Amino acid sequence: MNQRSSHITLFISLIILVLIVLSGCGEAKTETPPVLPGEPVVFDLDSIRKRGKIILLTENSASTYYLYRNQFRGFDYEMVKAFARHLGVKLEVIAMDDVDLMFEKLNQGEGDLIASNLTVTDKRKSLVAFSSTVYQTRQVIAQRKIYYENDSTGILIQDSTELSRMPLWVHKYSSFYERLQELSTTMNLQIQIEEAPGEISTDDLIRLVDEGEIPATITDENLATMEMMDFENVDISVPITGPQDIAWAVRKNSDQLLQALNKWLAEKKTTDKLASTYKKYFEVEKSDRYSSKFVMPPIGPGDISPFDSLFKLHAPQIGWDWRMLAALSYQESRFNPQAQSWSGAYGLMQLMPETAVRFGCDTAPDAECSIRAGVKYLKYLQGLWKKRVPNPVERDKFVLASYNIGQGHVIDAQNLARELGMNDTIWDGHVAEALLLKQQEKYYTMSCVKHGYCHAREPYHFVAKILALYEHFKVSPH
Repeated sequence: MNQRSSHITLFISLIILVLIVLSGCGEAKTETPPVLPGEPVVFDLDSIRKRGKIILLTENSASTYYLYRNQFRGFDYEMVKAFARHLGVKLEVIAMDDVDLMFEKLNQGEGDLIASNLTVTDKRKSLVAFSSTVYQTRQVIAQRKIYYENDSTGILIQDSTELSRMPLWVHKYSSFYERLQELSTTMNLQIQIEEAPGEISTDDLIRLVDEGEIPATITDENLATMEMMDFENVDISVPITGPQDIAWAVRKNSDQLLQALNKWLAEKKTTDKLASTYKKYFEVEKSDRYSSKFVMPPIGPGDISPFDSLFKLHAPQIGWDWRMLAALSYQESRFNPQAQSWSGAYGLMQLMPETAVRFGCDTAPDAECSIRAGVKYLKYLQGLWKKRVPNPVERDKFVLASYNIGQGHVIDAQNLARELGMNDTIWDGHVAEALLLKQQEKYYTMSCVKHGYCHAREPYHFVAKILALYEHFKVSPH
């Protein structure tokens, strides 16, 4: 069997397995062709203001809209939320996984605005009205790195003229499919376009490339750059387009809304926010929080940190060895009381502002306040998991994962583990593995999963790192 046949066989086997698994936990989704709607409903900005809310249609993904540490995040979500504040209305979000369905729902009046990493194309212009450009990106080939004889680049396709050298897996009704068809015609190339099933997302396709299940796919460069935090075997250096406009969509008869949106997008405070928010989501440097790699900190004779007395004071409230609390603090902030993360978490214990206030710390970063609030939060999580996980050693792992990513995702992982026949009270090899599956659309859209997409590699490695740090601190001289 040649390499291409092996890839296709593996991919087909994977799809069959997915459909079998999904029978016990929700329906597998199917991709349907775009439905051309009739005349869009008349519901413009004046009606939106009268109703008091604007309804956003988007997808549940790492770049658009997702739950992180019990707070919703995402580039599109944050920007549309700012626009809603500008209009003086509330924001309601409807997440769906089918872009063509978004167009249909928009024109039927079930949403007012689509913000979901939409590439502006002529085909889409016939369905909706696009805002001015939100940002630009290029389409790139995501191909697996394989070192060939006499080739130090590690990739098979060096530029767009070589697209016929391997099969490319994309969704049929995507802008990527349109672009490959265009190149096939204009460049007279025999491009082998493989239609990816609807239940496999673009993010999943990149993961399959990384794992060697398929040879290549097409994706947007900014999204691929963000995904590279998770994948080490994928090359995204070859573009197949120049810069393309990404914009938001409204109904073609929503002239007031479109005018207000474009005026807001042109304001300097908006362009500044666009730049900073784009950087936060798409230009994040690789961090060890997404990796299993970890170097233990050097610990000399004496104290582990300047805050050991505070850890010793507060750790007994949760029944922890103080060095476990110190390990958590080190991983979160490197013992820096002024630390602030990309997500807004701050202080020694890296609490989200809402969580810090809830547990009694609404002041500027202060070491004792942060530790006290962090311990109260940990105690709350212990109570939440006490009945769900009887073994206290295992329970601590669920508590740590919840502290990192939010209890909703960990409860989802426990439910998913149960559905997949794993032990739902054991972390390593069971619930931890189920949590990783919440990065894949076919799992995070199951009926037993309530909190959607999760950037799961971070909490997956976070638990192991805390426990390793704890052991390190226990044997270090102090």
